[in-house]
Amino acid sequence: MYGTIGRMRPKAGQRDVLIGMMSAPPSGAAATGHRGSYLLKAEEGDEVVVAVMYEDKDAYFAMVHDPKTDENFGRIMELLEEEPSWTDGEWIAPA
Repeated sequence: MYGTIGRMRPKAGQRDVLIGMMSAPPSGAAATGHRGSYLLKAEEGDEVVVAVMYEDKDAYFAMVHDPKTDENFGRIMELLEEEPSWTDGEWIAPA
């Protein structure tokens, strides 16, 4: 599996709106090969962490380069203080 972890700092009062937007099931190219997503609401502060898993690197990059993903990301950016930090890589399940 392949995917990303993103750390986001929503603007004041926007954390629940952000979580609502990011909780919607993926559609279009984003749904192809999607294996799962998780949101973590930090106990302290307003940080939101997202973990996204795709079947493989090709499916992940198809989602990343889909114009609908750019459109959705633009709406998400309106809720954030700054650009999220992203860590892409291969998900490894412990034995």
